[in-house]
Amino acid sequence: MDPSAPTPGPTNQSTTGKVVSTISNLIEEVPVASFAKFLKISAKRAFRLRIEPSEVLRSERYALAHANPPIVEPNLQAFLAWRRSVLFLVACALVPLTVIGLYNGATGRMPDAIRTVKLVPAIAEALFLVICWWQLRHWHHWRTQRRWLFWGWFLFLVTPFVVFIYPLRTILDELPKGGAGWAAKKDALMAMGFDDFKRMKDLVLMPFMFAMLAMLQLAPKAISLMPGLVRASMVVKLLFPGSSTPGWLIAMAAPMYALLAYVILIVPYQFTGDGMFMVGVLGVVTGQFFLARAGFRLARPMSEAEALRAIVRVRKIYLGTMVLAGVLIVVAIWGLVHMVKLRAADVILSILKFESNVLMLTLIGADLVVTNLDRARSNVAGADHIEEEAQLKIAAFVGLDAPPVPPPKH
Repeated sequence: MDPSAPTPGPTNQSTTGKVVSTISNLIEEVPVASFAKFLKISAKRAFRLRIEPSEVLRSERYALAHANPPIVEPNLQAFLAWRRSVLFLVACALVPLTVIGLYNGATGRMPDAIRTVKLVPAIAEALFLVICWWQLRHWHHWRTQRRWLFWGWFLFLVTPFVVFIYPLRTILDELPKGGAGWAAKKDALMAMGFDDFKRMKDLVLMPFMFAMLAMLQLAPKAISLMPGLVRASMVVKLLFPGSSTPGWLIAMAAPMYALLAYVILIVPYQFTGDGMFMVGVLGVVTGQFFLARAGFRLARPMSEAEALRAIVRVRKIYLGTMVLAGVLIVVAIWGLVHMVKLRAADVILSILKFESNVLMLTLIGADLVVTNLDRARSNVAGADHIEEEAQLKIAAFVGLDAPPVPPPKH
């Protein structure tokens, strides 16, 4: 914060005044005069893998230089400023998503089990939102902030998977029979996000519709793990180009992403039979192929210029392929919306959640990779001779050649 900023007002204020004061203090943490201006800056920063040290704002540089301990290395200053923009953009994106989730879960008539399935993940998301805004004030305290963000994100991630353990199919069995039961089932489906049903045969597909609903809730979180890890690895490679680990992570995560995307998208494809799904999946697999090849090339010590050149080249191909695949998949999903009678707004929200999850995973993943690189460095300290021996054995094994045998003793 600028040292010339005004001090907070008196403490004897109403609850509403305290809330307004808290929000004002959060906005003051933004290192520019205008909240909207910093939102624009953050949007430009967050979708990049790095920012130049010259792009660090003057107030950000001041805060980092006066941190404890001081952070004066230009590249680290740029990394922390980039993290701040990512966190700020994610926190802003989570506000409408959380409000909509809480509103949908708290309003309307629905069975208690359905309300729980809708409301509990929204509460976890709201808690994570509070943590994001709270930790935005401590952006220059990386060690403390990363722990809070990780555990908040972990709760945000696992909560929907836990609540969907409940078999939604049993809700329909517990409803009354006959005409009243049919009306109750329609109300339950409307509460879950499906459009109106006019024919009894539509209700036959209800268990499958529950499965599709679970997929819309869980797929954005599951499938965002791999692209988030890939982006995080690229960020760390640009930050520490001499490390080989980020390249290996990219090489391993890319094929896993391709398989995960196939497994998730094959379900709606079997529902609709729309070939656009498979063409989109083929595009995703192709993009991951180029990414995996680049990962192997990045899995070696490189200069900063070499790493930047390699990543920029593969990202152009990768993004072009993934954008085309994404358009095809969205068009195919639109057909699924009409077939299964899902609300289009829920599908759009799922796509927005996927994008925000990828951004958040980029930040969380970069923190985890950096932390474990430091842990690995500490673990191998003083064990150079063991590592050299392992390298010799690997070379001998791959070369199908036995290690040299010492001469016999006479």
